[in-house]
Amino acid sequence: MLTLENVSKQFGPQIILQDADLFITPEDRVGLVGPNGAGKTTLLKLIAGLETPDRGNIRLDAYQTVGVLSQESQCRLGISVREEMYSAFPEADEAQQEIEALAERLSDGVGSNGDYSFDHRETLRQLSNAQTTLEMQETHTMEARIGRVLHGLGFADNALDRLTDEFSGGWQMRIAMAKLLLRQPDLLLLDEPTNHLDVAARKWLQGYLEEYPGAVLIVSHDPRFLDATVERIVELEDGKLNTYTGNYGQYQRQKQEMRERQVLAYERQQRELERQQEFMDRFGAKASKASQVKSREKQLDKIEKIEAPKGPAAKITFQFPEAPRSAQDVLKLRGVSKLYGDDIVLLDINLTLKRGDRIALLGPNGAGKSTLLRLIAGLEPPSEGTREEGRNVLLGYFAQHQAEALDPSRTALQEVLHGLASQPEGLARSLLGRLLLRGNDVFKPISVLSGGERSRVALAKFLMRPANLLLLDEPTNHLDPASRAVLQDALSTFTGTIVVASHDRPFINAVATEAYTVQDGTLIEQREPLVPVGKGGKKK
Repeated sequence: MLTLENVSKQFGPQIILQDADLFITPEDRVGLVGPNGAGKTTLLKLIAGLETPDRGNIRLDAYQTVGVLSQESQCRLGISVREEMYSAFPEADEAQQEIEALAERLSDGVGSNGDYSFDHRETLRQLSNAQTTLEMQETHTMEARIGRVLHGLGFADNALDRLTDEFSGGWQMRIAMAKLLLRQPDLLLLDEPTNHLDVAARKWLQGYLEEYPGAVLIVSHDPRFLDATVERIVELEDGKLNTYTGNYGQYQRQKQEMRERQVLAYERQQRELERQQEFMDRFGAKASKASQVKSREKQLDKIEKIEAPKGPAAKITFQFPEAPRSAQDVLKLRGVSKLYGDDIVLLDINLTLKRGDRIALLGPNGAGKSTLLRLIAGLEPPSEGTREEGRNVLLGYFAQHQAEALDPSRTALQEVLHGLASQPEGLARSLLGRLLLRGNDVFKPISVLSGGERSRVALAKFLMRPANLLLLDEPTNHLDPASRAVLQDALSTFTGTIVVASHDRPFINAVATEAYTVQDGTLIEQREPLVPVGKGGKKK
C-alpha cells in the first residue's frame, strides 16, 4: 500500500535519509526505531505528506488514507469533546447536512397545484445516495464506538460534554489520539503514543491495535509496547533504513548477531589484507617478484572492503550536581486539599519528606499526581491546609511537558544558560555533549530540534541548577532505552531527596525505595517497600 523508493532528505548538512527504501503492506505492524535525532519524526512526516523528499518517490495506493499522531498533536480548543469526536466522521456529517438540505428542498419546492419547481426525480436520487452514504458510516454505532475509545483511553463518562480546554496537555493529546483512532485511516502513524498513557490505557491501546483493520507504523522508545504490538522493526540510522523480522526483542538479538558476524568477517579480512601488504612490502623492490607484487596489488584493488563495525551507540552520561545538605525535615504537607471549582482533586493530604527519601507516586492519569508535585513544589497554592518547607531546601522541578516551555528562538546553549547568575558556557557545552548534543548542535535553534533533542536540552537546563530536592513528573518521556538507563544510574547515586511520578515501572523500581498511590483524592502508602538500587537508595 505504501512504497518509498530511493528517498533522500537533508536539512542543511544533516542527512536524514539517503536512498532509502521501504514497503508497507495492508495490516502491517511495523516499529520504527533509531537514536534520538536520527529523523524518525521526519520520516513520518514524509509518509504523511507533511514534508517532501529531496529525491526519490513516495507512493500510496489509490483511495488509501494516512493519519498521523505526532508528539505535538493537539485537539481543537473551544469545543466539546463530543464535537471533536464526531468530527472524526466528516463523511457522515456531510451526508447528514445534505439529507437535511434535500429534504427541505423537497418540502419547499412543491407549488400550490402540487407541481415541483425543480427536477423531482434527480433530487430523490441525490437524497437516496446521501442516505446510503450515511448508512455506510454506521451512524447507529458511532456513539458506542466513541464511548469505547474514550473509555479505553481513560476518560470518565462525563468527558463527552466537557470542553477540550478543560483538559491538561496530556489529556488533550489523548483526545487527539481518540479522534485519529475513530477515523481509522488505512495507514496509522503513531509517534510516541504511550508518552501520556498510564498502564491501563497503554494495555487497552495494545489490544486496540491488535484488532486494527489497517496498517500501523509506530515510533516508540518503549520496548515492552513494541514487543506487544509489532511484527517487524525498521531501524533508521545514519540515513539508512534496515528491516528486521519480529518484535523489538527479536530485533535486538538479530542486530547483535549481525554485528558479531560483521566483526568476525572484518577481522578476517583485515588479517588477509595485512598478510598481502606484508608480502608486497617485503618483495616490492625485488625484480624477480615484481609480477607477483603487481598481481596482488590488482587483487587488493578488486576486494570489496568490509566496513569496520560500529561500537555500541554512544550513551547519555551525566551526574546530578552535588546537593547541598538540607534540613532533616525537607518538606511537610498538612491537611492539604486541592479543588478546581467543584472538582476535588486531592483531599486532606498529609506527607512528610525526610532527607534522602526516594518516593514514587503511582496511580492512573488524572488521579492528581502532577497536581501533588506542583503543590510540593509550591507552584500552586492548596485550597486548604499548609505547606512547610525545611531549612536550606533547594528545589528542582522537572515538569511532564518541560520541553514545551523552552524558547524556540534561543539556541540549545542559550536556553541552558538562560537565567543562571553566572554563565558557565564550558560546563553547559560539556553537559550538552554528554547528552549527545555536540559541536554545532548546541548552536541550533530549539525550533529545529527533534522532540527527543528538546527533551535533552530541558534535562540539561534542569541539571545545571543545583538542588537537594528533585521533583520529577514523567522524566523518561522522549528518552530512548539507553538514555533512560543512564538517567536511572544518575538518580540512584543522587544523595538528596527524590519524588518522582512515572508510569515506567522498571524505572521506578530502579530509583525509588518507597511508593504512594494517588487514588480518589487520597494518598495511600504502599506497605511493601521497593527494592533500593545504588548508593543513594535506602530501604524504609
